[in-house]
This record gives sequence, structure tokens and C-alpha cells, in this order.
Amino acid sequence: MEKRGFRGGIDLHQDQALHLRGIDDYKRVERIYPKRVYIPVQQHIGGVPEVIVDVGDEVYLGQTIAKMDGGLGARAHASVSGKVVGIREIDQGQGKEMLCVVIENDFEERLKEEHHEPIEELDRETIVQRVEAAGVVGLGGATFPSHVKLNPREEIHTCIFNGAECEPLLMADAALMATQGEKLLKGCKVVMKAVDAKEGIIAIEDDKQEAIQVMREWCKDEPDISVREVPSIYPQGSTEMLFKTITDREHPYGGSTRDVGYLIINVATTVAVYEAIEPGIPLSHRICSVVGDVMKQKNVYFPMGTIIEEVIEFCGGFDGRPSKILTGGFMMGKTVDTLNASLTKSANGLIVINETHDEDRKPSSCIKCARCVGVCPIGLLPLQLEKNYLKENWARMEKLHVESCINCGCCTYICPARRHLAEHIVAGQKVIKERKAN
Repeated sequence: MEKRGFRGGIDLHQDQALHLRGIDDYKRVERIYPKRVYIPVQQHIGGVPEVIVDVGDEVYLGQTIAKMDGGLGARAHASVSGKVVGIREIDQGQGKEMLCVVIENDFEERLKEEHHEPIEELDRETIVQRVEAAGVVGLGGATFPSHVKLNPREEIHTCIFNGAECEPLLMADAALMATQGEKLLKGCKVVMKAVDAKEGIIAIEDDKQEAIQVMREWCKDEPDISVREVPSIYPQGSTEMLFKTITDREHPYGGSTRDVGYLIINVATTVAVYEAIEPGIPLSHRICSVVGDVMKQKNVYFPMGTIIEEVIEFCGGFDGRPSKILTGGFMMGKTVDTLNASLTKSANGLIVINETHDEDRKPSSCIKCARCVGVCPIGLLPLQLEKNYLKENWARMEKLHVESCINCGCCTYICPARRHLAEHIVAGQKVIKERKAN
């Protein structure tokens, strides 16, 4: 399954072990209109915003409902117009409760757009302020507040717009590029202006030829923005692997691509940045690929806070008895144990696996085949990291660069002994981080 010519990674697109089919017509995006939304006020890396609405308030689509008062974070906005009917802690899966604002949808979509001056007339500071006001965060899964990313201390000469949607089955970014190419191009220009970059590269995996052709057509008269095909190998969408592919340079150890003049930003985030500027629309909706064992697989455009149960019903219900539900990707997604969990800004995918397709993952002894070493895109030694985790040898794990692990899961996936390598490595990272903090 490994693709030769690249360090690490796995070609998952042809892997029959997934047993799951993909979306046939990925360009078709269907919009869902839930009766209620349950919006977690924290949908980002950072602190918890303060709720600024009360039960009984009437809100319009895009209205700020929670905002930060200093510190790292992002605002939350109403994703429907209607009435606030609750502000309470709600279980979001695996026993984790989060403060949510519950809004009853009036289906009128009352929207207060903020129309601003043309992009060409905006300065960098204004762009950053409006992205912050719109609550834009990284939509590739990291959810890092975008206004911070667009205000770097380093000098940036090149922006890499990440359209390498490498997780198997997910086609949300591909749908966006194939249908909203003009918005993406304008978003690229906004981002480049915000960081004063001279070059932009839109990176798209080579198995998404329709998206590539669309974006090349939009960029044909743009001398500073190009489209680059990259191999469709997982985890191509990771910052570390994409940077290596585009530049043929290693990701700066212990640092950021910004340290060497490159800013990497997801394509869906880039569109959200554009919408925050020119139409003046906050981030309240996104596209999610609903795939796996549902009756009708779809790309769904949903308002933030739509619950999983309603989205699955929108896709015709379960196909077979469900065994596992993941938000995000098949490899790096998180399992949830309640259908009442909300889909948020990070939800580019919703994957259902039924009992027939859920494989037994009981581990056996390591056979020292070193396949985990071969697929690691960072060049780590997963078997040694797990061995030292089980021995609680934290100093040795640090020397083996455990903190460089990006939790892609390639090692666990490829292991014939079915060992929980990634799980143990990430647990070790957590222990080391806690030890350093104390």
C-alpha cells in the first residue's frame, strides 16, 4: 500500500480494507435546515468565550453569541436566525460536556451582512480585525484562530493553500474547490495581502482532477498564484508532509514553516476568510462529508451546532446496525458515543461504521517487521516509542522525539500485530507535556 518515492505515508484510496464506499457525486452539496441548533461556544484551540446573549433573545443569522475578552480564542455566532431557548452544558461524547447556546430556528434566515470597501482598499490590520470578528478558525481540523495566523511575527514570502484532503472518503474541500473556485481565488488574495506574501500555491491531490482543472482555470491570469498537483498519499494534508512535498525541505524541527517564510492554510479556511471580508459574513456554516454506513452518502452544508442524529436522518438513516461514529476523518477523527453531539467548525467529516465493517483490533505481540517505521511521515520509531511508553521511560521517549508525532495513525493502521501504537504515543506526549508544566 505504500507509495514509493516519498518518505512515509500510505495510499489509502485503493485500500479495500476500509470496506466503505465513497460519495459518487461529490460536487453536489445539500443544505440541511435543523429545527434547533446546539452551538458549543468553544469550537477552537484556546480559551472559552463568554456568552453575550440570554435565554429569550431573538438573534439573527451571523450574530455574535459568545466572544473572547483577551487571550487565544475565537468568537461563536448564531448559525440560524431564531430564539435562544437554552444556555447549558450538553454532552458532546465520551462524557465531555460543553457549554452550548440552543437556538430554535425560525427558518427566516434573517441575516445582517456587513458590506465593506473592496479588498484592494483594505490594510493588513483591518483584514485581521475582520477575520477575528467573523470567528474564523482553521477548518482543516486544527481550529487554530485564523486572525492569529494571519498576523505572524515572521516575514512570509509564500502562502501554501492546502487542498490536499488526504483522509479517505472525505470530499468536502474537493466539493468546495470544484464549486466555489472564485471565492477561493479571492480568499487567496486576501490571505496573501494580510501577510504580505508574494507567491501563492494551491496544493491539490492528483486524484481530484476536476478541482484541479477548475482552480487552474480561475488562476490562469494570476501570475502570483499557481495550482500544484501533489501525490494522493495519506497524510499529505499534514503541514509537515505538504511542506516537504512542495519545497523538498524538511519541516523546521521544533518550529514552524513560518520561521522559513511559508504560511500554510486550508482552502476552506481561505474561503471563510474571504467571506469575512467582502460579503462580511461570519463563519456559521461549513461542508461536511457524511460517509460510510448511511443510506445516502452526501456532502452536507450544515449550520454549526446541528446534532449528529439530525444529519444522519438527513442522509436516510443508518445502513446496518451502527458500531462506531467518528467526526473528522477515518484516520484522525474522534469517536463520539452520543447522537446528540453537535457538529462544529472542525467537522469536515462524519463517518459511520456498522457492526459488519468494524474490525476486531485486539493487539498481539510485535513481530518487529518495522512497517510502522516505513510509513511514519516524520521518520520516527513508533515501535520504540510504544515500548518506552509501556515502561514509562519518559526521558527516552523525549530523546526519540515523541513530541514531533502528528498523530496521523499510519503506524497503527499498517501494524499487522494490530498494536495501538498511535494511541500510546499520543498518551506519552500528554504525560511529557504535563510533566514539563509541573
